[in-house]
Amino acid sequence: MKHLFYFILLLLVVFHTPEKSFAEESVKITNTLNVRSGPSLSSSVLQQVHSGETLRIVGDSGEWLKVSLGSDSTGWIAGWLVTTSENSDTLSVVEAVVSDLQIRSGPGEENRVIGSTKQGETWQVSKTSGNWTAIHYHDQIGWVATWLVEEVSNQSEQKATAPVKKEVVATILNVREKPGVNNTILTQLPSGTVVSDLKQVGEWSYIRYNNGETGWVDGTYLKETNKHLSTSTLTLLYHSINLRGGPGLDYPVIAQGAKDDKYEIVGKEKEWYEIILNDGTTAYIADWIVSTGSSLGLRANHTNGKTVILDAGHGGEDSGALGLFTYEKLVNLRTTKAIAEKLKDAGIRVILTRDEDRYVSLSERTNLSGLYQADAFVSVHYDSTVDPTVSGITTYYYHEDHKSLASSIHNEITQSNSLRDRGTRFGNYYVLRNNSSPSVLLELGYLSNPFEERQINKQQYQANMTSNIANGIISYLNKNR
Repeated sequence: MKHLFYFILLLLVVFHTPEKSFAEESVKITNTLNVRSGPSLSSSVLQQVHSGETLRIVGDSGEWLKVSLGSDSTGWIAGWLVTTSENSDTLSVVEAVVSDLQIRSGPGEENRVIGSTKQGETWQVSKTSGNWTAIHYHDQIGWVATWLVEEVSNQSEQKATAPVKKEVVATILNVREKPGVNNTILTQLPSGTVVSDLKQVGEWSYIRYNNGETGWVDGTYLKETNKHLSTSTLTLLYHSINLRGGPGLDYPVIAQGAKDDKYEIVGKEKEWYEIILNDGTTAYIADWIVSTGSSLGLRANHTNGKTVILDAGHGGEDSGALGLFTYEKLVNLRTTKAIAEKLKDAGIRVILTRDEDRYVSLSERTNLSGLYQADAFVSVHYDSTVDPTVSGITTYYYHEDHKSLASSIHNEITQSNSLRDRGTRFGNYYVLRNNSSPSVLLELGYLSNPFEERQINKQQYQANMTSNIANGIISYLNKNR
């Protein structure tokens, strides 16, 4: 019996293969992949994962990897389409790309909010789970939506330099969100534009251009120059604006400005412009309470004497659509005020249906068209639906003879916008149906789509969108003098 015991023990030692541990292995997705219910192409697709997501490996079968999808669910992805890596001792760092990013107790919108972070604040990553990233938030672990943060570049890879004045030598130079030709284009600079070259990563240069905006360009299309940088200015949109000693609400107030005051811009940090005061010192002001329309190149026009009604949809107790972190009524107002400033700079009289967060009835809005004999009525909205994948921009009209206004604005806003073009359409809306002036209703993106919500809240998106809308209105008025 004793010999039989040792024989069985020997068989266990010889034939037992230790189970592979996947506790420290993960995979970073570089392309959109199907996650299946089993390790074969014939298994049903559970969901898709997208570029930038990181999944923890919990098992394998042949060439297939079993990955954690969060909330105790798992799925299978094709191992030959990904590269696995062990977790590094150096944890990555992410920064918030939107204001007031909510931090939750777990990976999902159903978990309670435990705090929030400002745009540009950075946090050390603990782990990822599906579309959610765990961060070291003070003395605990908090979770943020992965699509609302960006990984901070390795600073050791960047070559810091003193700012150098350079001139664009390409016919048109794309300014991108990050270094690399596959990254999002923020805007385009024409030949001869003078910029400040702040730092380089390889052949890519991080520049400051109009109004203190920053972005990445191919540095081979820049050359040093003695030309002067163009002077940019901003205009305050409200009374009693606080001017601070640094780029954030935590810095002390050092002065106050009044509505319509103008200041020269000398730089920008995240959401804050650095400006020159009358005594030659500098201060900072938040970009969401100013207009930079005078330097955004509005189209030449002959619109003096024209009147436009701008209608910020919803307001007060009517919040409109809700995103993860956005109230439609507030972003409607932000967009509308920026359009108003740009139209005023073009000599157009602008009437706002509301200039603050308050409720205005639909009849009150449309009555203004007759009261002021308006040449155009433009209602500003952002869309929403139960399907988070629906996206795009739509322009609505009701009366057939108002279609030319819709086309003029829509053509402008879709020419330089990366969001889906849903076209101009008939819309049976009260503010269009009961309007005595040429009228349109704009849906400028879906707050129910996480990617679009993030884009909508970016300062560059708002700057480009509001300039394009203003130019579309101006083009229409020029043709209908």
